[in-house]
Amino acid sequence: MIMGNDLLSRIVNWAEREEPVRALLLEGSRAENGKADEFSDYDVNMFITDPEPYVRDDRWISAIDDVWVYIPEKVDYQGQVFATRLVIYQGGIKIDFILYSTDVLQRLAHADQLPEQYDSGYRILLDKDGVAADMPASTFKAFRRGKPTDTAFLECVREFWFEAYHVAKYLRRRDLWPVKCRDWATKRLLLQMIEWHERGRRGWDYRTHPEGKRMESWVETETWERLSGIFAGFDAEDSWQAMFTTFELFGRLARETAQSLGCTYPSEIERHIVTFARKLREEAIRAGTDTQ
Repeated sequence: MIMGNDLLSRIVNWAEREEPVRALLLEGSRAENGKADEFSDYDVNMFITDPEPYVRDDRWISAIDDVWVYIPEKVDYQGQVFATRLVIYQGGIKIDFILYSTDVLQRLAHADQLPEQYDSGYRILLDKDGVAADMPASTFKAFRRGKPTDTAFLECVREFWFEAYHVAKYLRRRDLWPVKCRDWATKRLLLQMIEWHERGRRGWDYRTHPEGKRMESWVETETWERLSGIFAGFDAEDSWQAMFTTFELFGRLARETAQSLGCTYPSEIERHIVTFARKLREEAIRAGTDTQ
């Protein structure tokens, strides 16, 4: 089976033969110090004199190696839209390509400060014209989000309890698919509060990871242990229990984060929604609709 580094070498060898492809940069966890493991993706940025032929004809992807599946997407970079190709190659190796024009590389080479994705680390894989060599060095201080505004905090709180209302309502109906959809919305907002809570405890420049990645390494033990109770199976009774555990965890973290921010937590919103949810839970128990 082909290994990731072997595939990366194939990409470089292919790009060396492609005249329009002038440079390749590796960014993301594979370029950060000690952040990658065997399952980490490879984020390969291509800098091409004219990306359009490579956007229009995707046969170049399979010219590198056998493809299991790929998705064509787009990314916005500093007001410009560029194509991406998210590819899973044979052996389960995932390469995320971004097809930049070479003027982006010129801007990077003359930048006083690198964008976050490069400031967290990058590797030059190919530099035909020596332009990438002029890029500033990474400071590894990227993705430190700092302190949220009071407005952002309160919006997160309100949205969480708004979605929580729907979780309880759909559970009362025993309509489990919408329960899971609304529940995931609460989990996204809980994750945001977890990140803020950790930064409030440790300093607002404390680095958390996006999408909850490597959470056990950056979250407090008490929070980590409570997470085991917030996910449920496709089952009404289990979902009720997980919902109330989620409520409890979010409420605690939000109140403590409010203290760190020096703002007021709108406890009346939590009280209204939790009381409503408990009422629906009691109704479900009496009606016998909370179990499979």
